[in-house]
Amino acid sequence: MADEHLDKYLEDIGIDVDGEDISAMPDDDDEFDEPIQAHVQPIALEGDTKERAEAFLVNFLLNFDPAYAVEINRVQDNRIYADIFGGDPGKIIGRNGKTLQALEYLTNAVLNRTDEDNVRVVIDVGGYKRRRDDRLKIIARKAASKVRATGKEYVLKPMSASERRVVHMELADDPSVKSESSGEGRNRKVVVKPNR
Repeated sequence: MADEHLDKYLEDIGIDVDGEDISAMPDDDDEFDEPIQAHVQPIALEGDTKERAEAFLVNFLLNFDPAYAVEINRVQDNRIYADIFGGDPGKIIGRNGKTLQALEYLTNAVLNRTDEDNVRVVIDVGGYKRRRDDRLKIIARKAASKVRATGKEYVLKPMSASERRVVHMELADDPSVKSESSGEGRNRKVVVKPNR
């Protein structure tokens, strides 16, 4: 996403990216001389990375649906773990986790706008990612078992980068198999092979 598109989006949801007030300007043919304040109050993203992440997510969720809340659980190894609760989890998760993935991408783009920031925000909703990771670990172990039994490689369905990472990490300590990613773009998948 280009910076000007990101700035426009952030301004539209009320986040002050330049430290200036956001106000709706009247049209040329409007009779008003004074600018009309936007209905969304801007917030400045100030403080440390954890505070900025929380401020962004709280403001985003208030504008999306006030029934949601966010809690920053921990900060560890340049990662911030946030949980969203309340409201309808399905609206935030989206089909196959696409909405959640987009929110995570947007949050990381906002927080890492400058070169000095190098942090990754991991967002979960109602334990969705935890359950998904548990399922992926089971799939990885079953694939390794099939590879050991047949001696042939096993190709998993296409996955996102974060899903592939879970599979690779699960199989990293298994000396009988190795895993690698294959394919391009959305068709990228994990191939589990015998470790000869």
